[in-house]
Amino acid sequence: MDAIAKEIVCVNERPIPKDTLVFFQNKQGPRVFVTITDEPSVWKKDLVITERFFSEMVICPFQSLKEIAEREIETVREILKQRAKYPGVKDDPEMLMVSKTWVLPNKISLGPNAIEFLQPNPHLGLQDHCLHTLHEQFKPVFERLKSETMIHILKLELPHGLERSLVYQFMDSGFRPSLIMVKWSFDLDEHIPTAHCAGHLVNSGYALVSFQNGYALYMYTDESLYDICSMKTIGLQNPIFVELTNTMNESLQQIQQSSRPSQ
Repeated sequence: MDAIAKEIVCVNERPIPKDTLVFFQNKQGPRVFVTITDEPSVWKKDLVITERFFSEMVICPFQSLKEIAEREIETVREILKQRAKYPGVKDDPEMLMVSKTWVLPNKISLGPNAIEFLQPNPHLGLQDHCLHTLHEQFKPVFERLKSETMIHILKLELPHGLERSLVYQFMDSGFRPSLIMVKWSFDLDEHIPTAHCAGHLVNSGYALVSFQNGYALYMYTDESLYDICSMKTIGLQNPIFVELTNTMNESLQQIQQSSRPSQ
């Protein structure tokens, strides 16, 4: 992981691993990249992620009307088809940026509206809401792409701390993308709710490998701290901290024993 963290390049302000193919070199089928934002100017810059990972790009607006999002996507597809020949492309920095991105037009599609991830489904019990809502919402996407039920890259960029609710929803649902990029609305060291949410992400098996231009890039390590201790442990100390301290003390004892001179 340290090697990956050292090999991060910044493209369109986004931190991206330099060797993108190493993440999915043994994977069969399409790589699914989901970006959740309400700003077309944001997901247009996200095209570079699709370009680098050779992935399918699924755009999930948060509140925008479906018709508006579809028009924006169709415009981007036309620019990618015509490139420099698209009318006015040279006079518009945003369109020019899109035209220089090497992404096939059919790799971009509209996903479910993310606001629906947070709305209770009256046909489901409350305890099943998170799991069924996300999996059901993305089911048509996976069927269309003929993909396994997996999101490989997830990016969240929303205002007013809305990204926090989505982080909790994705963790509760069981989705574990290989990479998660979050632009936190508030400072991680100053805003306690944001720090708690980021901590939950790390404790769930993610490691922060880059923090640039406000974007935090997390990589899944499958080392969930919640799995190494019990939240039923009675005491004044955090059970995770206690478990880590015990493990460290055991390691130190082993080192000390092995370094003692033999009699």
